[in-house]
Amino acid sequence: MTGKINAKYIKDFFGIDDSPEGEAELAEITEKLKKIRFENGQDICTIDGDPDGMFFLESGTALVLGRDGEQLNIMHEGQYFGEYAVLAKQKRMSTVRSLGRTICYKMETDDVMKILQKHPNIYGELMKRVYGQVSRKHSQVLALSGMRKGILQHPSNMAPMTKTQMLIQYGCLALIYILSAVLIPKNTVAPVFALPLLLMLVYVMVTKRTIESLIVSGILGALLLYRTGLSSSYADALMETMSSPDNVFTVLVMALMGSVVTLIEASGGVTAFKKFAESNAKDEKTVMLTSFGIMSMTLVDDGLNMLCASNATAGVAKEKRVAREKLGLLYSMLPTVLSSFFPLSLWGIFVIGTLNLSVRQNVVGMFCRSIPFNFFSIIVIPVMLLLCTGRLPLNRQLKNAEDRVKNGGTLWPAGSEKYLSMNEPEMWGKMSNVMIPIAFLAVASLTIRSITSHGFIVDSAVGLTATLMFMFIFYCAQELMAPEQFVEHMITGIANSALPIIMYLLTMCFSSLLEGLYLDSYFEDMIEVFQGFAPVIPVIIFITSVVLTIALGSSWAMYAIAFPITLKLAATVGLNPALCIGAVAGAGIAGEKLCIFTADAMNVGTAVGCSPEAVRKVRVFYSFVITGIAAVLYLIAGAVF
Repeated sequence: MTGKINAKYIKDFFGIDDSPEGEAELAEITEKLKKIRFENGQDICTIDGDPDGMFFLESGTALVLGRDGEQLNIMHEGQYFGEYAVLAKQKRMSTVRSLGRTICYKMETDDVMKILQKHPNIYGELMKRVYGQVSRKHSQVLALSGMRKGILQHPSNMAPMTKTQMLIQYGCLALIYILSAVLIPKNTVAPVFALPLLLMLVYVMVTKRTIESLIVSGILGALLLYRTGLSSSYADALMETMSSPDNVFTVLVMALMGSVVTLIEASGGVTAFKKFAESNAKDEKTVMLTSFGIMSMTLVDDGLNMLCASNATAGVAKEKRVAREKLGLLYSMLPTVLSSFFPLSLWGIFVIGTLNLSVRQNVVGMFCRSIPFNFFSIIVIPVMLLLCTGRLPLNRQLKNAEDRVKNGGTLWPAGSEKYLSMNEPEMWGKMSNVMIPIAFLAVASLTIRSITSHGFIVDSAVGLTATLMFMFIFYCAQELMAPEQFVEHMITGIANSALPIIMYLLTMCFSSLLEGLYLDSYFEDMIEVFQGFAPVIPVIIFITSVVLTIALGSSWAMYAIAFPITLKLAATVGLNPALCIGAVAGAGIAGEKLCIFTADAMNVGTAVGCSPEAVRKVRVFYSFVITGIAAVLYLIAGAVF
């Protein structure tokens, strides 16, 4: 045995020493291992099969498949599997299939149990690892499946509504619709756009349901604009929104981006930086800085960069005894902030798409010019660097966390127990499989359309299409996945993007309805009033947008409302549009960090192994301070620009 599963591997796995007795035991174990070769597509073990042994992957790649054939995991040489069924004495929970030619060593169930009985400490560690994998997988699926939803998740919506509640709530809606249709004359020049806007704000604050609020307020806006009935008016509004070339482009880009991110994750990208972290993280400071660096390299998606960094540094963070509250603050603040600087990120694509309604030309250029005015995100960067280097003034909660760890206590606060299983090698990836597609995406988006049109044009749709073509060859040539599996991951990525796409279409529909209800005329008529407040308008925009985001529980819904109004106001008063866009963009991020009901704390708590409540408290404290500093800067910028 001279390959990956060699004498050293077996000694480390079973805890065998170098004594003569250990060497004898090594020889006994080696004799029990049976070498088996599997061809491409051959099942190594099947779901619901008997637990006849566990396997050690000597060479090649194996896929872990669910009951419906969906890929759950991918394993590479040096990993093992099948131990859960052996130890729990249960049927196989998944199918493991050879991808290309693989070589495994199999140890029969009876032999595994005999060896583990001689080493009860190893048995305990293996059982802990097995059940930790199951528990973490369950909690991650529950928490991270909604990572990119961007909508309010309030505890009051966990229980179904009673008949009385439904009658009152939807009866009131029906009354509002009827009165609006009867009492408000058609083609009125009054600011009736305020009615659906007010309905949305009140409805979301009462119900805490963001998407439903967009729909019911959109129905009112469509009813006032088209006057063809509830369903037909709103259907007409949605059709008009979906027929817009700008919206078609944005939806396409969001779907393709979802595919790219899912494919990176399926290639093992989430754990691709583990070796990088282990070689660079020497103490608490370098653990934190390494996390910062990994998130910066994977800023194409705020979910992907947080998962890559948290998985990579989980082991070294535990070894160097980094308090989980510190990690929670870092992972709460940085992912979206970093994505806000990159126009090709999912966040950037959504914002640019939303701006299309109000900025008709060179939207990407306007987005890039607004980045220096996104003061909240800019301030977060040095604050997090101070945290990483140990120079950030700590609030009471972080001080208590440091004291707890220094005094030999746990790395996590009370209530974190069910989030602790963190360090299982579920899949192994290569950094190149993450960074090369991201670099290819950036280059392709900047160059392909520019070359064919003989001018500089940034086209993310072309870049993403080219990137998917490249990834097909790049991943399939490495035998990371079969062509059919590549297509399945693409479809899964599009499905994962469904909710952001729906949010985008609903918000764009609502914005276009406000435009149709004479939003422009209102600002033109109020120009003299606004002129007197011009220097303080940027800070008013920022604070109002923060409050609106907290009320809506969604920056994306807020952007649809705030961007059209803000840009009309900027044009009316003569303000710098990039300053106003930066204020709204930063306010959306600040509002989500200040809102206590977003899913962010649960996502981060699951990723780092910490109580979501502890993560939320630390995040809100520092977000409030940074928001205050940003507000002062917008007050100054309003006077200067």
